[in-house]
Amino acid sequence: MIVNAMPAALADLDQHRQALFGLCYRMLGSAADADDLVQDTFRRALEKPPKDTAAPLRPWLVTVATRLCIDALRKRGRERYFGPWLPSPLDDERLAADLEPGPEARFDLAESASYAFLVALEALDPRQRATVVLRDVMGLTGPEVAEVLDVSPENVRVLLHRARKALDGYERARRPMTPERSAKVQAALQRLFTALASADAAAVAELLAEDVISVHDGGGDYIAAVRPLRGREDVMRFYGNVASMARLPVALAVRALNGQPALVARYAPDGRYAPRITVQVHLDASDRIDRIWATVNDRKLAGVTFP
Repeated sequence: MIVNAMPAALADLDQHRQALFGLCYRMLGSAADADDLVQDTFRRALEKPPKDTAAPLRPWLVTVATRLCIDALRKRGRERYFGPWLPSPLDDERLAADLEPGPEARFDLAESASYAFLVALEALDPRQRATVVLRDVMGLTGPEVAEVLDVSPENVRVLLHRARKALDGYERARRPMTPERSAKVQAALQRLFTALASADAAAVAELLAEDVISVHDGGGDYIAAVRPLRGREDVMRFYGNVASMARLPVALAVRALNGQPALVARYAPDGRYAPRITVQVHLDASDRIDRIWATVNDRKLAGVTFP
């Protein structure tokens, strides 16, 4: 197809890239996959454009991208992943104003890209996940969501009801990331690293909630916990073993990832252990760490700036 012969709306697809990436990232939890599906959406627009080229292009692109994401999620559900799965972390700059939520959105941009939210979405089936992202993150109306998913408005209401019910645990633990809370998260991260580096078990215990869960995504490439660690004793035992190796980073920094502070560390090359890692945490109502998410799968770290 000759670009100059294309309708003007299709000749400037790139203006929609940021919004489509934001949609696909929240649907998939993977920056690399989101980039790929945005390109696939553009390819479809070029090869088989919408019949009504005078109509706004964004809704059509959102429909194509959403359906591609649903297909990708179904395929991922049939594949086996080694160890726990976590979203790929992403610098906040990549997520800044990537979507333009409507007035009915229930989650802001930062929260809807947070690890806590993306991990919670994993409990949903692909159409439920799409319904939440379209309705509660992007703020589309029920009829608009029905058109994207090619279902009735009644089905959208059923999908949304079931999805919100499945997210009830997330809602109960929901903690908006205010500037004050962001400062507490950063302080907790720094105290945790200091306590681990100095093998101060008492300090680590003071930081952790009794029901803390620690999840490590290594993707099978590097040494990492192959199951979620549950409870303070289990988590402390694991991190005590890690600390005993005295493997300190050559560079360490706090970065804004997925709407909140995170530790990013770079280590000297070692074939067994990951050269890079990101660590994010969630604080409970008592400001103790009740979730630790550590990503050591290097293939997922392309969207993070390391020191």
